[in-house]
Amino acid sequence: MNLFISYFKKAPAFSIALTIFLLLEAIMHFAPIMNYLDPTGIYYTTLKKQVAETENNFDYIMLGDSRSLSIKGRRINSVDENSSNMIKTKKDDQTNVLDYSLYNFSLPAAGTRYLEHFIDKYLSHNKAPRAIIYALDIEQFRPGQAAAFNVDPKIWGIFKHRLLNLFSFTENVSQYEGKEQYFILKEALPYTLPSVRHREGLDKLLTGMRPKDFQTGNLPYLRSNQRLEALTQETLGQVNLGTYLEIPPGITLEMIQELVQGSIDAQEKENPNMENLISFLEYTSKKKIPVVILEVPHASGLPESTFYKKVREEYKKISNQYKNVYFQEFPSSSYPIDYFAEGIHFNGKGETRVNDEFERFVWPMITKISWRD
Repeated sequence: MNLFISYFKKAPAFSIALTIFLLLEAIMHFAPIMNYLDPTGIYYTTLKKQVAETENNFDYIMLGDSRSLSIKGRRINSVDENSSNMIKTKKDDQTNVLDYSLYNFSLPAAGTRYLEHFIDKYLSHNKAPRAIIYALDIEQFRPGQAAAFNVDPKIWGIFKHRLLNLFSFTENVSQYEGKEQYFILKEALPYTLPSVRHREGLDKLLTGMRPKDFQTGNLPYLRSNQRLEALTQETLGQVNLGTYLEIPPGITLEMIQELVQGSIDAQEKENPNMENLISFLEYTSKKKIPVVILEVPHASGLPESTFYKKVREEYKKISNQYKNVYFQEFPSSSYPIDYFAEGIHFNGKGETRVNDEFERFVWPMITKISWRD
């Protein structure tokens, strides 16, 4: 220790630089605006994390990815005297009808392995929901999607920006074992520094800003992230990416059809890996939380493909094997390709239809399910 102190006395420039560095890191750590300066995808992950870490006690929560993200959440419209999660409201002098709240926690490009750890996070701040709606895309069950991140770094490259921002360093490292845990430790450790966690936003702030931008508050990502925050507060987690994102112009129906057919051909001889779903259901079974497996509609051709049929059969088999697991479908799992912006995400017409069918058909079915003790 004396040698360490002595070194700082002999090298004042280093000690000053270190002090400034630590001071800046501390300022960034406690400055709320830093999250708003992150790119939209990272900020959206932080936003969902903040909602999960806040006491809301939603009756139902939805887990999914970019397409289920198009389904709007629901606020409570009336009261059930037996539910502590209910509030009574009066609307246009009409008689109240029993209803439940729903928040959509769907998160694009995050995979399936994180889900039980996310529920742990949610339950540490909230009561257990009446049920979890599991609405992940069927393609999440393709072979290789469940591979360890140290074995297939390409998968980690897709998911890491979500997972590193969704969980703390300790939470991330504790989710893994062995060589994979060491791999995650190396990836997550730099993220403990705010300058690393927010580096993309800082780079844009420091390299592309003009003095008048600071005066007007026109900071990179700030206003778009504030709009995103307002939108998700209004929709309880929903964002329709097919209309929210800037889809490249010139995409034709023929191009969408080619994309769909390419997906069908790539999966034709594959067998689904349901390992992560089964692991999640084992977890929810121990927690005594019911699960609704929901198949969100796809572009025409995909639901009729061999791979999708295999997954659907697995859904039915699994829902029969597990207590309080229910498989729910939309009136049609196949939408015309002109309901999609680029073959994956719903355009405005698709968003309207999927929410209308969820509201009129799917949601009433889910809320009427009688769960077994």
